Amino acid sequence: MAIVLMLGQGAFAQGTDGQSAAKLGAPGGAAPSRPQADPGTLFNYADAVGQTLQFAVVGSTSGTIWGDEVYTSDSVLAVAAVHAGLLAPGESGVVTVEVIKGPASYAGVERNGVVSRSYASWDVAYRFAGVTGLNSGVVLPDPGDLSAYRGQDGTMLTFEVTADVSGTVWGDGVYTDDSSLAAAAVHAGILRPGETGLVRVEILPGADSYEGATRNGVASGNYAAWPGSYRVLPLGLKATSKLSNLN
Repeated sequence: MAIVLMLGQGAFAQGTDGQSAAKLGAPGGAAPSRPQADPGTLFNYADAVGQTLQFAVVGSTSGTIWGDEVYTSDSVLAVAAVHAGLLAPGESGVVTVEVIKGPASYAGVERNGVVSRSYASWDVAYRFAGVTGLNSGVVLPDPGDLSAYRGQDGTMLTFEVTADVSGTVWGDGVYTDDSSLAAAAVHAGILRPGETGLVRVEILPGADSYEGATRNGVASGNYAAWPGSYRVLPLGLKATSKLSNLN
């Protein structure tokens, strides 16, 4: 299931470095095949000024940002995406970000339920050039577990995973969303230990209980009610029952 993000068409103000800016919510081209994982902030991208980067992000309101339309490099990317109106809290997308030279000052303002702060000079900044929805054709890095995608029930995602039997999983076929994806891929028979490959994941709602089992050398645990789940599918297989059949 592809997520289509319908966003406003108000334009960004022109950046302080004089470059033209993209419209708010305008897609940054076709969804990339392999966006980078959310880095938290762009603080470690000081040497990327002038570059355009793409990250898979889940919108959040937890974290601090400075600026408006142009954000300091240490502003939390997932929060800035909500502030800019690109993503709603808990919504996934691939954001296109321009890393730019920082302006002389940053003015804070409240937008979309997020309060940004003002700041003086900061040498590296970023702004958004667009957003595209996540779908099963976009290959994402291994997130560890799927808890960040809780609530996006029915969404199909594709991850590149190196299978590892050392992680912990709960459930059988349907796993708690805090279960290790690398271990669940082995348990489900999609990958062999140590193998790197693409796996398709369907995000599901929570279940009342999870029954563990030993499969393919991985022992999963039993668990009671949990608010989010997922299942791992072969890359070419579509979900047949979406949210109704959790067994």
